[in-house]
Amino acid sequence: MGSIHEDMVHKTKLQIQHHFIALVETEGFSHVTVKKIAERANINRGTFYLHYTDKYELMDHLQQELLNELQTRITAILPKEAFLALHHQQLYPPFVAIFQFISEHAHALRAILGDQGDPSFAKKIKRVFGEVLLERLISQHPAAKDEAFRKYMHAFMTSAILGVIQEWLENCDGQTVEEMAKIHFQILNFISQVRTFVQ
Repeated sequence: MGSIHEDMVHKTKLQIQHHFIALVETEGFSHVTVKKIAERANINRGTFYLHYTDKYELMDHLQQELLNELQTRITAILPKEAFLALHHQQLYPPFVAIFQFISEHAHALRAILGDQGDPSFAKKIKRVFGEVLLERLISQHPAAKDEAFRKYMHAFMTSAILGVIQEWLENCDGQTVEEMAKIHFQILNFISQVRTFVQ
């Protein structure tokens, strides 16, 4: 159990992060200053500098926390189990967990991925999906030995996944986590059956 001091430090950091995200969303990262963050968070700049050297370190810290948690949830996905669930027309819990993660961090993800956030963050998310999940999926395909295939399949699949995430972030109130998991299942089911449409 943490000490009172550790609890206060954690609470202050969360407060700084919360107001930083709000500023990024409303004003854009390029216009955010430490002074504005401190004023919004009702702290002095000295307190901010106790935790972060500048807004760039704060942005990097936030992104790394999000990416680490996303990677943990993606790692729980086992390709064989996922395919088996799809075959039996069942939702796969680790997929639901990813949508739960997006829902829990919707405010931060929407701000950082948005037009006024950090363009490089989308690439980092795609890299996590590509390296952790898609590499395991693609490696089971006979064409996986072809480097060009792997490269463009990564590009295609990660862009598709990110597109679904960004679309939902723009309309988080429209679908619940469970509803998005069902839509995701329908998309996967459609893709798996595309071949039957042309036979």
